[in-house]
Amino acid sequence: MKKADENPMNQATTSKPSPGTVPGDSPAGGVIPGVAPLDSFAVEPGELRRVPSMLSNYITLSKPRITLMVVVTVWVGFMFGGRVGGWDWVTLWSALVGAALSCMGASVLNQVYERDTDAKMKRTEDRPMPTGRVSVSAGWVYGLALTAVGVLLLGVMTSWLAAGVSALTVISYAVVYTPMKRTTHMATVVGALPGALPPVLGYAAATGTIGVEACLLFAIMFVWQLPHTLAIYWLYRDDFAKAGFPMLPVIDPSGSYTFRQILIGSLLLLPLGLAPTLFGISGLVYFVTAFACGILMLGYSLALAAEPSRARARALFFASLVYLPVVLVVMLVDRI
Repeated sequence: MKKADENPMNQATTSKPSPGTVPGDSPAGGVIPGVAPLDSFAVEPGELRRVPSMLSNYITLSKPRITLMVVVTVWVGFMFGGRVGGWDWVTLWSALVGAALSCMGASVLNQVYERDTDAKMKRTEDRPMPTGRVSVSAGWVYGLALTAVGVLLLGVMTSWLAAGVSALTVISYAVVYTPMKRTTHMATVVGALPGALPPVLGYAAATGTIGVEACLLFAIMFVWQLPHTLAIYWLYRDDFAKAGFPMLPVIDPSGSYTFRQILIGSLLLLPLGLAPTLFGISGLVYFVTAFACGILMLGYSLALAAEPSRARARALFFASLVYLPVVLVVMLVDRI
């Protein structure tokens, strides 16, 4: 019998592929020596789903709806400032993006700090931080990075005054207001400061200064937040009580003091909303619109005080959401 050829090269060249295979393919059920099987490169379906899921968590942390409202108010302030000193698209977009990033950073830092209390409230218990979908260390890094990039972008591309206003907004919200919520109901007033600064930021980004228009926008937004925020707090007072937050509706079970503050805020907002026309900034169309919106806010506030209910508190909340964009946009369109 002839001895089999032991030379592997000869075997490779003389062997024939089995039927139904392509030369170079591995035998059925086998592997090519030195080459990883194709199955080892497969990605589990769960791993594919994890990427968009994590992305969704980080988007949720940044509170896109609040960020959008902030961006709109920055835009209004910028356009008023641009009327004074002129403007260009690069500066505008830098202001909007920088403000958005710093706003998102403040929101993230707030949620990292409040992860324990968020876990106790029904409306916040499913957020990424209390559920552990985002780690604490990742939250801190994400929030600080967004803030730093936003502030630096504003300083380099617009003005360092705008960057300073942005930094003040983040500090007053994440460092002062957020921990203060745990100790006193006066945190509501303090929290109105960062909420009213975005149009000032926009104005400063366009001009490098703070003018009368910026001050009026700040005053309107500061006072507007009182009835707006207290309506939210009254709606979720049980949740806030469960988490240990001494919000005004929590320490005022009858609601009498809460509704008085809502009425005071709405009453102040009525003449304050007319001030841009009186200062020669906007025209008659704005005056009529602001007056109508102010009466609307006051009417819903009176209705809630007269007959407290969740439906009326929710109606006031939505009325406040209508008031702000309408007043700001018409003020800008009807500027003199």
